[in-house]
Amino acid sequence: MRSILRILILLCSLGAASLSWAQAWPPATVKIVVPYPPGTEPDVLARDLANQLARKTGKNFVVDNKPGANSIIGTSEVAAADGDGATLLMVDRLAIVTNPLLYSKMPYKWEDSIKPVSDLARVNLFVAVRANFPAQTYKEFLAYAKANKDKVNVGTGGNGHVNHIGMAMIGQAEDVHFTYVPYKGVGPAVAGLMTGEVDAVMAGGLALQPHHLAKKLRVLVSGDDARAPYLADVPHLTEAGGKTGSIPSTVFALMAPGKTPDAVVAQISRAVGEIMGVAELRKSYEARGLQVAPTSPAQTLEQMKKEAASYERIIRVTGIKIE
Repeated sequence: MRSILRILILLCSLGAASLSWAQAWPPATVKIVVPYPPGTEPDVLARDLANQLARKTGKNFVVDNKPGANSIIGTSEVAAADGDGATLLMVDRLAIVTNPLLYSKMPYKWEDSIKPVSDLARVNLFVAVRANFPAQTYKEFLAYAKANKDKVNVGTGGNGHVNHIGMAMIGQAEDVHFTYVPYKGVGPAVAGLMTGEVDAVMAGGLALQPHHLAKKLRVLVSGDDARAPYLADVPHLTEAGGKTGSIPSTVFALMAPGKTPDAVVAQISRAVGEIMGVAELRKSYEARGLQVAPTSPAQTLEQMKKEAASYERIIRVTGIKIE
């Protein structure tokens, strides 16, 4: 009887300790690592989130930009961090699952070293061409590319970037072949499109909108299933006659080091979910073309596993590799 009582006391103490650990988040300062340059969508997203979390909790939240190597540099730092809730990662989840398929050597295994916290926002991608490109519509663009194999130069944000994979997906779905020109980010690729260095680019709508309105480039199609209000004259993929699912979207997600206890991950996810429901924040994101999409850790992980399987086939067929 005494041994049973001791076990019950021990279990109660462990439960209390676990609850205390979960309630300890956030610590005095939380760093959100963004593996992209300042001013990019995930950077702005992280800063808005940090401000709201600081307001909600009274603790310090700072954003630390660690760009490079297709997000691997910043992700490596988070993968190696302690699981005390003091370090988080704001990243395109597609980069997490595709990098191991693109690089022969990786400094971490994401399934062990990273824990999803929540999806935050989805960015639909658009295909744009230079202002004087001969095709006026998406169907004409595909026909031109098919008739001029490998002669349509596509600017990318770097080898293996989502817009590289996305254009390769179009190529596979529509049986067309492009030549890819890597830039150091989507911004320089869009600039290259406007100067005529390349013929086409895939990018988020707000990166293209002002130049489309100024007729410095022409946006042909949206990968969404509805027209975007900020590019209302641009048809979505079905309207434009493209193959369903041939243009991916970017989903920015918050993640934690793999060592983080599930109880802490769950608490962070709940806090983020509450903040993403704030009308002020939702309006701010939607005005920038972001679709707010908070999820549970399990839902994000499930989607990442599905994407890993799906993109493994795409990358294998298209032959995209980074040494």
